[in-house]
Formats: sequence, structure tokens, C-alpha cells
Amino acid sequence: MTEQEVGAPAELDWPAAQIARITLTRASSHNTLTAELLGTLNRLLDEASQRGARVLVVTGSGKTFCGGAHIKYFTDNGSPLHRNPRAIRDDYVLPIVRTFRRLRDAPFVTVAAINGFALGGGCELALSCDFRIMADHARIGLTETRLGALAGAGGVQSLAHVLGRAKALEVALLGEQLGAAEAKALGLVNAVHPAHELDEATTAFARRFLLCSPISVAETKRALYRCETAGADEADRIALDAVAAAASGPEWWEGMLAFTEKRPAGFRMEG
Repeated sequence: MTEQEVGAPAELDWPAAQIARITLTRASSHNTLTAELLGTLNRLLDEASQRGARVLVVTGSGKTFCGGAHIKYFTDNGSPLHRNPRAIRDDYVLPIVRTFRRLRDAPFVTVAAINGFALGGGCELALSCDFRIMADHARIGLTETRLGALAGAGGVQSLAHVLGRAKALEVALLGEQLGAAEAKALGLVNAVHPAHELDEATTAFARRFLLCSPISVAETKRALYRCETAGADEADRIALDAVAAAASGPEWWEGMLAFTEKRPAGFRMEG
């Protein structure tokens, strides 16, 4: 599964201190999920973490956020994925699942800035982020059923947690493209902004998390996701373990002292 395009398929920059941004840069091919892009995303996630990101924004270029699966992998007679269901599952979709899972499992906040079309796997990429902010002209949807496929890289796994079962079934089974207003009304995205304001609005949203304790954010996020599939007793244990983890670090005590002294907390790495 080799690629012919020149230049990295994604780039990392820092629109503000401690706020990292990964931009998918292959607009001419709709920022599809190539093997090269997945490798680059994993490398950039490592770099953002190592450089102390507290919020990570994922966005696209051109008219597309992410166009989803790289269909040529399935239609090219010379591709190892051509008419090979096991390879499609194990060699293509599974690596996508693992990469997207890293966004959900990251100890920092992740935000999808949906600048354009986010269809199929592109919608699943957005769903893998903690928050979704959308340009008013953009379109989003799990369109796999209209291609004889299904949303196995995150859509099936997470959509019901975001929308509830009935609406998740409607979105996933119909395979329609949704406009920004409809996506916002459903709860699929958190906010909608004019396209020319998307970058500034996303950065402003990201800055709000810099006021929060990094360890509290990490433990709260981890506990919340784990509790989605836990029973009541297990969910209580998860939350209690998260409390203990937060209380074991200096940020808990700094926050408590700052509260009593009526001053802003000076958390580590605060920007």
C-alpha cells in the first residue's frame, strides 16, 4: 500500500502555547486514510505528547476534513486489500481503530475542527476526539452503508454513546450527509461557527482547558470513557481510583490551597 504523493500527509503546529494542531494536508486527495497518513498521525501524536500538549486540535485542509477510507485500496487489482476481507479487517481497519483510539485515550483534550467534508472514516476520526467544532458549511456523516460497508473504525463503537441508540441507528443506517445545523441539533458536534472563524473559535475553546489541572483532566477523561461500558459498582471503583490518582499529585493540593487563598491555581505547564 504505497503512496505516490509528495510531502507529508499531515503536519503539526502550535497555534498557541500548549495547544497542538495536526492538519491533514492532502486536500487534493480529500485527506483519505492512507497507510502513510496513519503512520504520520501516530508519529505526530507522539511528538505532541512529548512536547507537552494539553490540548490537541485535529483539522483538515481544502474542502475536506477527512474523506474517510482510501477507496483505491479496495478497487485496485494490485492492492493486497483487493477482495481480501481478512486483510481489510486486520491490515487496514484495525490500524485505523488503534490510531483513533489513541485520540480517545490521550491524557490531554482532543478537538476535531471540522473544516469541510467529514464522511465515513472522516466522521469516525471526528468521533474519536473528545469534542467536535464544525464550520457552518461543512458536511458530516457515516456514509458507509451507501457503499456496502459499515463504520467499524469507531462509528459502530461510539456513536450510541454520543447520540443515544435511536439516533445513532438513524445516522449510521441511513448513511446520509448532515449539515452543520442538523449535526449540532443532534448533539453530534458541540459548536458551529462561520468557516472564517473556525480556527480562532477552536483555539479560544482550547484555551479554556488551560485553566484546568492537567492531571484532573486526564483522570476525569479516562474515568468517563471507562464508565461508559461499566456496571454501577465498577463505575464507582473507576471514579474512586481516579480521585486517588488525582489526589496523589501536587495539582490537587495546589488547587485546594488556591481556593482557600482566593487566587488562581498555578498548575504545572499552565499557559
